[in-house]
Amino acid sequence: MIQGGRSGVGRYVIALADALLDRGIDLHIAGLDSDREHFPKITAAQWVSIPESARGGAKNLLWHQAMLPGLVKRGGYDVVHIPSYRRMMMSCPTAQVATIHDCAPFILADKYDALRGFFGRKIVPWIARRMDRVIAVSATAGEDIQRYLRVNEENLRVIPNGIDHSCFQPPPAMQLEQFRKKHQLAKPYLIYIARFEHPAKNHVRLIEAFGRFLEAGGSDWELVLGGAPWHGKEVIDEACERSAHRESIRMVGFVDDDELPLWYSAAEALAFPSLMEGFGFPVIEAQACGTLVVASDATSLREINGPAAIRFDPMSVDSIFEALTLLGGLSPEERALRVKQGIEWAAQYRWDNVAERCEAVYREVADG
Repeated sequence: MIQGGRSGVGRYVIALADALLDRGIDLHIAGLDSDREHFPKITAAQWVSIPESARGGAKNLLWHQAMLPGLVKRGGYDVVHIPSYRRMMMSCPTAQVATIHDCAPFILADKYDALRGFFGRKIVPWIARRMDRVIAVSATAGEDIQRYLRVNEENLRVIPNGIDHSCFQPPPAMQLEQFRKKHQLAKPYLIYIARFEHPAKNHVRLIEAFGRFLEAGGSDWELVLGGAPWHGKEVIDEACERSAHRESIRMVGFVDDDELPLWYSAAEALAFPSLMEGFGFPVIEAQACGTLVVASDATSLREINGPAAIRFDPMSVDSIFEALTLLGGLSPEERALRVKQGIEWAAQYRWDNVAERCEAVYREVADG
């Protein structure tokens, strides 16, 4: 589930592992050797190789069910933490904790193909109820886990994600100027950071609303779309090609971690129209960088957005357009206030806090 750190789950694993190691936890990580580089603090003895033959989705799932239980038993581990509902073990020889980031198969019927949708809706609830503890990354996700997976409240712990504040902070003006020159960012721009996934990430409505925004007076703005390709990217490509303003839309692909804070900081705002999020990392990351946020008021984003974000109905192009119009009309004083509020809001989300609370959960189940 590490996936080179190119997904929310992957970033969760990498950041949480680093923070747990800082707390002195004897942590061993099972992963593909191609992801080994993301864990420089892990020794050879602490790395458990998942064979390359188990890379694929179905094969990887089977490895977790057929091979991991025996490995856990031989290793004498106190607790196993599975970072995604898709890899929870049906049978585990020791205490098992799982993080469930969202209940997407129940909320977005067309997010997955028939087989994965069936697994998510029919098999996962049964396995989830076998966990010693389930961690939800937001209160909204926790409510969904109780509703759809029927996990008992006493076995559920809500532990919101963190961000790396040493990376996500307002950069020096000179560094920002050099970044703009490097990427030829002469115009003000909106940025959307999300994998290119249709319809869940809702790029198409954003592209349409942005076109209307340009026609209504924001003609010197650009829309920058960054992220890894995923299911349905061709639909997003077609929406860009159809747009009368396609010359103002820039696809930059996956954004590396070292440049991500600069992409946020140089933008006028992060636009985040996602239909469903268990947490929504970019919203917090952008605010920590001093960037305004215009975001969906749906699922967990209602609680994650905070007081500084401009909110909209992600199902309505009209609502997205109105939010962009409000953004474009902010006075310098209003912008400064929202930036300050956003930085203060983002400050509460820290990985050291997450690791401390996860360790408490591990000790609960290990001692129980």
